[in-house]
Amino acid sequence: MKWIAILTVIGISTAITQPMRERRGTELPAAATSHFFGFIHAYPNSSNGDSVVCILGYYLLTSDLLYVHRQEVVSSYVAPYVVTIELRDSIGVVRFAYVFRDSVVRPHPPQYWSGDAVANAVVKTLAKGTYTMTADIAQFQRQRLLWQSKFVIGDTPSAIAQMSLVFAQPVLTTGPTCIELIGTTIPFGTRRLSALVVVPRMWAGREQIVAQCVLRKQYFPFYRNSDSVDIPATSQGEVLFTLPSCTVEQNPQRKEVCLQLMPNDRYRTLRYVLDLRRAVPGDYELVLMRPSTKDTLRVPFRLQWFVAPPQLFAGRYAVDVMQYVLTDEEYQRFRDLPDTVRLAAILAWWQKHDPTPATAYNEAMMEYFRRAYEARTKFATAQSPDGALTERGKIYILFGEPSQIETNFEEGRPGIEVWTYTNVVGKRFTFEISSEGVYRLVKIEPL
Repeated sequence: MKWIAILTVIGISTAITQPMRERRGTELPAAATSHFFGFIHAYPNSSNGDSVVCILGYYLLTSDLLYVHRQEVVSSYVAPYVVTIELRDSIGVVRFAYVFRDSVVRPHPPQYWSGDAVANAVVKTLAKGTYTMTADIAQFQRQRLLWQSKFVIGDTPSAIAQMSLVFAQPVLTTGPTCIELIGTTIPFGTRRLSALVVVPRMWAGREQIVAQCVLRKQYFPFYRNSDSVDIPATSQGEVLFTLPSCTVEQNPQRKEVCLQLMPNDRYRTLRYVLDLRRAVPGDYELVLMRPSTKDTLRVPFRLQWFVAPPQLFAGRYAVDVMQYVLTDEEYQRFRDLPDTVRLAAILAWWQKHDPTPATAYNEAMMEYFRRAYEARTKFATAQSPDGALTERGKIYILFGEPSQIETNFEEGRPGIEVWTYTNVVGKRFTFEISSEGVYRLVKIEPL
């Protein structure tokens, strides 16, 4: 009888008794080594036209940190770190420096797939000009990560708009608006955000400014033969006209920076809701247009895939990992494709089997490759160094963590390991353990 496994979280059907295909020994490359960057936002100072109020900060995935195990009353993992932010002017003189001393405490070291991040920011008034911002992170008295960028704080409408862009949750409020501490880099998978940007009233007048987000450079072949993917940008009503300027407040306890929008006769703060469900990773522009004059401002931002599955970029290894959900014909076809088109074909396959097609972020694909990433080491043995390509790895990838694992060893007989799924899977899988330590699936029983 042909047992059919339903990949419950992923929503794909496949035959679990399909024989394991030949392993080709492809090496899996390491994941990206760093997801650390600094950011700056600048707003005209209503009390001093020669200066600006700046928000300077950093963003960091916690999986990039080094952890030490601390055993006290409760076992935990601690990652102390120091972030130093420095601003130099056009001739190299340090105009501002700030040191953040912080630590991350977690019950377990964060996994690459978690997307768990930390961020912090400080508020400072600066003179207008050209600056180079450097942010570096140190742990255990050694510099580990470095980020650097150059920017201009000026008076032109373009410079003001580009330096003022921030993102917040799409919730209208009459009080302060707390921004996302992500700079102008939005994590891929975000569904909606509000974009707030300041423009001079002399440029905008009293018209309703039309906004559109356009993809300028894509990082992955999600959409082939397409040069742009527009993001709908809808205005949030009268807030565009009644709250045209801002001051900055900081809450150090909650690591939040909030904008208090205040009336001002020289500037307007525009607010738009961005529908990011169909947006793909890449470089975008928020294009602002004044209808009467057709004048436009282009404000760049980025949609970044911080935790892209490393298997996708490992050539044929991605196909080997997907063998449990591919037909024999699909498996061979993908393996025979040139490296230059294989990734696009794999992503197209996942799009066809996406249980949430309304979003570009494919939760099914991410969950599948997350399990494969964990299985690679979790079920590795001396005889099977890649646990994702073993029979235990196969069941783990298809069904996830079992509800219960029982192991039994009797002298003179092969060992037995039984995986029981009491959830919607409703099955029991029995593996036989050979004297060489090889696990072989020998029985599948319904509960």
